[in-house]
Amino acid sequence: MRLPRAVNEAVQVKVQTRSTGEVLVQAFAWQGRWFHVGAHGRRWEEQGAGRRLCCFLVQSLDMSTFELHWDPVEDRWVLHQAWHADMV
Repeated sequence: MRLPRAVNEAVQVKVQTRSTGEVLVQAFAWQGRWFHVGAHGRRWEEQGAGRRLCCFLVQSLDMSTFELHWDPVEDRWVLHQAWHADMV
């Protein structure tokens, strides 16, 4: 099992918003590459810097796992952690 790596980098994210208001991450850009999401895991909320953050655990098509945080007030996305196959 791979251990997570703290990343905490701003990323560009493509989402789908369902009619219910649910946000689904479709893909995100990190280190010059787009990662397309193949599976959605847990979702939860955290407080960060006095703001509510929406947190998403997703798995890319290459079976890497990522934790993304979204600040809906600023519409800012951060890749918080990564369990990526290419990381040493």
